[in-house]
Amino acid sequence: MADFNDVIGQEQIVTHLQNAILSGKVAHAYVIHGERGSGKEFISKIFAKALQCESDEEKPCGVCRSCKQAAGNNHPDIILVQHEKPNTIGVEDIRQKINGDIAIKPYSGSRKVYIVNECEKMTVQAQNALLKTLEEPPAHVMFLLLAERAEAFLPTILSRVVTMKIRPLSEETVAEYLMGTGLSAEESHTLAAYSQGRIGQALELMEDDAFREMRQDILGKLEALPSMHEGEAYLMAKELEAYKSDLRFLDIMELWYRDLLTAKSLREERYLIQKDKKEAIFRGANEPAEKLAKKAEAVRKARIRLSQNANFRLTMEVMLMDLKEN
Repeated sequence: MADFNDVIGQEQIVTHLQNAILSGKVAHAYVIHGERGSGKEFISKIFAKALQCESDEEKPCGVCRSCKQAAGNNHPDIILVQHEKPNTIGVEDIRQKINGDIAIKPYSGSRKVYIVNECEKMTVQAQNALLKTLEEPPAHVMFLLLAERAEAFLPTILSRVVTMKIRPLSEETVAEYLMGTGLSAEESHTLAAYSQGRIGQALELMEDDAFREMRQDILGKLEALPSMHEGEAYLMAKELEAYKSDLRFLDIMELWYRDLLTAKSLREERYLIQKDKKEAIFRGANEPAEKLAKKAEAVRKARIRLSQNANFRLTMEVMLMDLKEN
């Protein structure tokens, strides 16, 4: 059963939460924010379990009835709030699943803990409905509001909660964790780089066959691109439309050019992220460093254009032409 000792690299948050429990000064609402896969829900569930723990010693004890219920995700007073629509948390979700439920007393403990994930998806109306509850919360209720960005909340909500940010971990920390699961050092370092400091994301990538296939496909395309005719490059732009809804392919491209620049400047394998592609990387690093830097910049610009809702196919064509021209 997970406890605070299982949280890696977030000592400041863990210390704050443990001290709040020990001192009896637990806030009525917390916003915990960080990128997807950074551990927001993991930490929140441990905190909720500790709050409900029946032990007089270290919390969570992991052995009391309450801790066992929490570990089995069936604690009656730890409520994981779900929403009907996958991309939106609407006002009815808040009214029905929070505002309409908070008047009911806890079933077994002294408080009810509501964990609301993906709060960045809350509409303004939903946030205003939640705000009314945050302004005058019942004494037996507390909220753990999880989001990728704190800016997703209305300022009026942020003024009534304790806000904590989950920081990305170092690549080495993530890689060490993955190696502890039995993964090879080479693959651990590769996935750690793609995870961008998020252990949860790295664990997802471990099991994601689609990502592995995407990576092999994208790296194969990048290896072949320099020798392609212009028409073939335009055809590649069409093929990239298969990844239109999964922009992780741009992460793969950026790390490829990062490795090319590393190989160009340092000439040592140990500094590469994608060591399984070392031969192709050193072959591709025969261009001047300034050209490789321009190629990396072309990928970065494509990401920015897509974030501004630019046409996907056109953006890919411009990027690939820039990569060939450079």
